[in-house]
Amino acid sequence: MPSSRAQQILEAAMDLAETQGVGGVTTAALARRLEFTEAALYRYYSGKGGILVAALEHLGERLLATMLLEIDVTAVSHGEHVVTQLTHHVNRFAHRQGLLVELLLFAAANRAEELRQAANAFMQEYRQRMTVHFAQLQERNLATPAVTAEELGRMWICQLLGGFLHCRLTGEPWQPADQAGFKAFCQAVKPAPVTA
Repeated sequence: MPSSRAQQILEAAMDLAETQGVGGVTTAALARRLEFTEAALYRYYSGKGGILVAALEHLGERLLATMLLEIDVTAVSHGEHVVTQLTHHVNRFAHRQGLLVELLLFAAANRAEELRQAANAFMQEYRQRMTVHFAQLQERNLATPAVTAEELGRMWICQLLGGFLHCRLTGEPWQPADQAGFKAFCQAVKPAPVTA
């Protein structure tokens, strides 16, 4: 667990990224916001990259922890609808103005190896969990068997990142469950009705 000072720096960085974008997070801006020197930041983090890695890991861990509660196949079996669960889950990505997704996209375009590795580790874990979820839905005939669970996992990631990127480029507010890609995904995942 990070020290209270490291946590304070992390929260300030996430606040700054939320209002100014990830590119607006600099050690100088953080030092001004926290009213201490840039050198003091380096006692807790290796620099901007280290702070962004910590933010990505923090937000990623929170999202992965909520998955256990939000997308539960046994709850679907007991009356909760698949789309209801996916809607609730995808809306978690809107936390802090979509900062987790913004960090992932920033990492993809960044040369900092530590940041790219952290983003890649999160994406691998997340896609694996979603793939397992879709496989479990398919085993219970709650999702289409026409597409493999692995392909559903990839499609899920694509609609999530694509919807976010579209809204950032057009200036539209990002509400993940309102995106056309999410709605199309939900239609695609539904199994065909059983005919007698």
